[in-house]
Amino acid sequence: MSDFTVTGGTNTSPLVATFEDMRTFSTELGLVQEYLATESLHTAACAVGGDLLESAILSPATFADAETKILQAAAGYLVQSARVAVLHLFIDGAVVTYETVDSALATAADGLYFVGGFAVGVVVVAGATVVAGGATLYAAGVEVSYQLAEVADSAGTAVNAIGDQVQQNPWLLATVLVTGGAGALLAPGASAFASAYSPADAATAANQQLADEFAALLASAPDLPSIQAWAAEHTDFVQTIIKFAPGLLAGATFAVGPLGIVGTTSLTGAPWPPLDYDQLLEGIIVGGGRFGALDDATGQPTVAFVTFTDSKGDPIPQLVPTDLDTLFRGANEIDTNGDAPAGSPEGTPDDFSDIRLVERVGVDGVKHWIVQIPSTQNWALAPGTATNDLPSDLASMAQHQTVLMAAVKEAMEQAGVKPHDPVMLAGFSLGGITAGLMSSDPWMNQHYNITNVVTAGASIGNFDIPSDVNVLSFEHTGDLVPAGDGSDNPATTNQATVHADPPGMGDNTEPHNAVKYAVTAGEFQGSGDPNADAFTASARGFFTGGEATVHDYAATR
Repeated sequence: MSDFTVTGGTNTSPLVATFEDMRTFSTELGLVQEYLATESLHTAACAVGGDLLESAILSPATFADAETKILQAAAGYLVQSARVAVLHLFIDGAVVTYETVDSALATAADGLYFVGGFAVGVVVVAGATVVAGGATLYAAGVEVSYQLAEVADSAGTAVNAIGDQVQQNPWLLATVLVTGGAGALLAPGASAFASAYSPADAATAANQQLADEFAALLASAPDLPSIQAWAAEHTDFVQTIIKFAPGLLAGATFAVGPLGIVGTTSLTGAPWPPLDYDQLLEGIIVGGGRFGALDDATGQPTVAFVTFTDSKGDPIPQLVPTDLDTLFRGANEIDTNGDAPAGSPEGTPDDFSDIRLVERVGVDGVKHWIVQIPSTQNWALAPGTATNDLPSDLASMAQHQTVLMAAVKEAMEQAGVKPHDPVMLAGFSLGGITAGLMSSDPWMNQHYNITNVVTAGASIGNFDIPSDVNVLSFEHTGDLVPAGDGSDNPATTNQATVHADPPGMGDNTEPHNAVKYAVTAGEFQGSGDPNADAFTASARGFFTGGEATVHDYAATR
């Protein structure tokens, strides 16, 4: 069984109060203060009541005593009202102060990452310029050295040719000494030099040396699998790099100069350089869109109910989730279904997004819906037939309304999900990202009753998910996808994140795997962890009760 580390959920200190909790408390104090002030006035009014004033004639002493006690009671109300008013103002001020400090700290942290990245970007470009200049000088030096060597060799050939001529005809030296006519002597040497000297051979030798040195340099560099393995072991560092990225690009652009800024802005069609993570994503998406890539807005979804049959035409039973293990095994199943397996109905596209809704009347007699959203199916830069592709990944990370989201909404509409029905959004990878994004969508929360979100291998740390939605996320050690947003998931009472090593499954060492997450999630649910028990209690109506009905929908652009 895996060892689990859980952040948030029941591990959140019960003494922690959210800003919204403090505002609610402040509002209640304001009502109490108004009540006490009103009671003070009502009590004081009793002191001037007609019956009491008339009693002053019959019993002055009793009247005076009654007046004193009434005014003392009114004053007590007034004092308590003042105390509550002061506390009310203090809490209001504290909320503003805490929010300001919290925002300032977050801004300062972002600013430090940006400044740090900016400095590194400037240094990297400057360093790259120096390295490029040095490499150019070195290459030129190698070329010159080979040319000089070729000249020296050719000169030697020329001298040997002259020596041969002198040996054959010693009177040539006498001719030079007596007449000063060296032409006859030097002509053979010049001819020999011209035929021996080859700039092409010198250049070939220089290029060969540079090629050998560059190949040796590449051979000493880590290969891609090694880099991926290193990154998987240092996901925290990967998150830090992502936080540094906007500043790094800004610094690099600054170092290039104004032409770099103008040129990049013209190329991407978005303001450049980016100042934060959101602007970085926008620049990538808009820039790719200018070349027909990464544009998730291409096409509208077509959603149709689909059933899967075998070669005889009999329905293929689909997996009904009864716990967390089968929930993510179902995630793997819908990804496989999206490849249009043999036996698919006539007219089913070759690849599509299989969006699955599981309808069940829970033990409480209320209809519950599990909405299972598929993971990335197409990694091409251009939008594909299926709505769960790379452009959808980037768009969801940028918190755009995606075509996959629109397809899920349409599937929910066709299945008949009612506004009051409890809904669980679940998914692996892109499916989990989309589930988190949809749970933070105000439109979704106005039209549907989203009570639970379950994700695996998904980056949802930047989504503002409401506090009344129970969120359970799974992240494997070495899985880079959850680190893709540069943020950890919030550790709040309603949002728990389970960290665990991926289970060993033969030769498959990939931590980003739906079936492995199914194993992890199943083990966690049975671990006795308070967060597991809390989730099981909150999700009982989705997994147990009456017979479940599976609705599969094929979504295409």
